[in-house]
Amino acid sequence: MTPPKTYPLVPAIAVAAFVIFVHGAWWVAGDAVVVNGNLVDGDSYARLLRVTRLVETGDWFDSALPRANAPFGGSLHWTRLFDVLLVVLALPLSAFFGFEDALFRAGVIISPILHVIAALALAWAARPLIGRAGGYLAGALTTVQFGIVGYATVGHADHHLLFALITILALGFMFRALAGSGPGWAAGAALAAGLWVGPEALIVTGLCLAAGGLVWLAGEEGGARLNVSVCLGLTLGLVLVVLAERGPAGFFDVGYDRVSIVYVTGAALVLAFWAAVRALSRPRRPASRVLGAGVGVAAAGAVLWALFPKILLGPLGDVDPDVLGLYANISELTPVGDFSRFLVYLGGTLIAVPWSLWRLRTRWGGPGRWGWCLAAAALIVYLAVAVNWIRGSMYVGIFVAVFVADLITRLEARLARRPPAVIGSLAFVFSAVVLTVGPLAAGVAGVAWLSGNDAQPRCPIQEVSRYLNGDEWGQRPRIILASPNFGPELLYRTPHRVVGTLHHPNAAGILDSIRIFGGNDEARTLDLIRKRRVDLIMICVHGGSDGYIRGRDDDRILYRRLVDGNLPPWARAVQLPLELNDAILLFEIDRR
Repeated sequence: MTPPKTYPLVPAIAVAAFVIFVHGAWWVAGDAVVVNGNLVDGDSYARLLRVTRLVETGDWFDSALPRANAPFGGSLHWTRLFDVLLVVLALPLSAFFGFEDALFRAGVIISPILHVIAALALAWAARPLIGRAGGYLAGALTTVQFGIVGYATVGHADHHLLFALITILALGFMFRALAGSGPGWAAGAALAAGLWVGPEALIVTGLCLAAGGLVWLAGEEGGARLNVSVCLGLTLGLVLVVLAERGPAGFFDVGYDRVSIVYVTGAALVLAFWAAVRALSRPRRPASRVLGAGVGVAAAGAVLWALFPKILLGPLGDVDPDVLGLYANISELTPVGDFSRFLVYLGGTLIAVPWSLWRLRTRWGGPGRWGWCLAAAALIVYLAVAVNWIRGSMYVGIFVAVFVADLITRLEARLARRPPAVIGSLAFVFSAVVLTVGPLAAGVAGVAWLSGNDAQPRCPIQEVSRYLNGDEWGQRPRIILASPNFGPELLYRTPHRVVGTLHHPNAAGILDSIRIFGGNDEARTLDLIRKRRVDLIMICVHGGSDGYIRGRDDDRILYRRLVDGNLPPWARAVQLPLELNDAILLFEIDRR
């Protein structure tokens, strides 16, 4: 009998088509941003500015943002990998549109494209743990993880989904390396690529290195060899990454907020430890291995600290603490909050965490236990991060998708062993729906009930930009003081300069913006305005982005005086078009 034909690409095509369908449906029915010619946030505009400057100047190593932090100029701490993807996507589109328009369109669609690739990558990565069918289901289930979709919809010209994709690839290689079915160096190289995108990848790097260390601590054969392979890929990958990002002339430049010699040194020290362990005879007693690991970690940490004393402060150790305090006003860097929002962002963990621990228990004696250990530990670690830092919910979504897919496929396999019954099939469908979208649906209902109609009105930056580009103000570049949240979009849409953008390399501009808006000493405030050569002050009347100013009680601060109409003699209210009157306040400044 001729075996039936198989079509191995059909499941992958189905997963990709499903993810595309979800994003297309959102774009058509739910999007209120791109349809109005906007991007989602300031970082998206800053990214397009950065890429435009790269194309215009051709200077790969230039991170300047000259019109920010006016009049002195600013910079960005991002790296080039995501920039390259935007350029690659924009170039073919530029055959039909101008490059500026093509780049905007590339920014609109790049995150959904990366989501499609990440879903397919997850189908491959999770296969050693949950099988082929489970892997494809996990890829599809990324579309019901709010932490993922929240960063993947159209209009996100930012690197979040690139982080997710590289994390998935690194884990896929690591699962195989832990099972002895793949090279460890590939996992290390993927981790190096993640660190190229940003220090956010330090968490998955630490998890993978810890999983390899546990293999050796458990006394398993080949543990040291595995760790040498992973660390070799990581170290060599980081050498190449630093050369690509900073060039030979900047290879030894010290930096913490983007990949640098600091990262290379850390990886090389861990590699040296494992190379020494492999060269020596393996300790037979577990206590000896634990002691050796402790000594090695302490020695590597001491050397790293001696060479780079700020390493203990983390990637943002060089940033002014006052600026870090402002980050508490950025929604993605805040705690989850109430239980309804927990259900929206992290509700799937109520199912995934118990199931992951159960599966780890049942697989502990098997050959794949270390992969299960890594996946369960990663879920719990990222859950702890996300509870305090909503941005971590994207990573939680990856592991929730894997464990819920595993639960559903095992439930389906158990039902398949029984005689077919309508009630059983209906029960399975109901269970699958509850497991996949139940917590999210309950959370969305709870948030809607609690918040009612409390949505913040949008600040019409696009409309005020058209006005600022007109004959009255567009004849020459002006310096605008506004909320740092609006700085990147103003830079993107106008030829003007801004004092503040909410990026920590431009800390001076952020702090001066707050000092001017929050100043209650008129003379000192005017001195700062002169220092910054401010021509215009813009306030978004209903914008939530000025909360760290509006929350002050002092009626003497400049912000409140401008809003209340109690203007200092050197400020003149600008008469705006009727459609902007209720949303924007604009003031011309006389610095004489």
